[in-house]
Amino acid sequence: MRPVAVDEITGIWSYLLTIDWTETWILCLLGFHLLCYTLIYITRRTGAAQAVLFVFMLMVVYFSENINEKAAEHWRLFSKQQYFDSNGLFISLLLSTPLLLGCMAIVMLWLWEVSQLMVSLKTKQIQRQAKKQEAEEKEKKK
Repeated sequence: MRPVAVDEITGIWSYLLTIDWTETWILCLLGFHLLCYTLIYITRRTGAAQAVLFVFMLMVVYFSENINEKAAEHWRLFSKQQYFDSNGLFISLLLSTPLLLGCMAIVMLWLWEVSQLMVSLKTKQIQRQAKKQEAEEKEKKK
């Protein structure tokens, strides 16, 4: 399989079809993403663990440009093809995008948790107010 020049890319799907998905390091990268999504699911009720995972994933995205540069320098050590272009298309599609989607899932889980806490808080406030009103009515009847 020959490397694809950036100016030859007509769409994301056609670009993804040019990738050799049997390369060990790409399979490991996919496994890493699967592990991240599994950890998101497992830690969905643990805010502190999710915060650590969230920060870790964002840090990997933040340093993806540096990772791309180092991978472009040393691609012969682990890959059959040079995937790491100066525009960062490959690293963005295969590393950053899945991690950002995972971060978005974590934020959605946090928003869900906050909304549930708000509903619970309001329910307890209404119950407390009803008990207080009931007690006041009993006092008036005496």
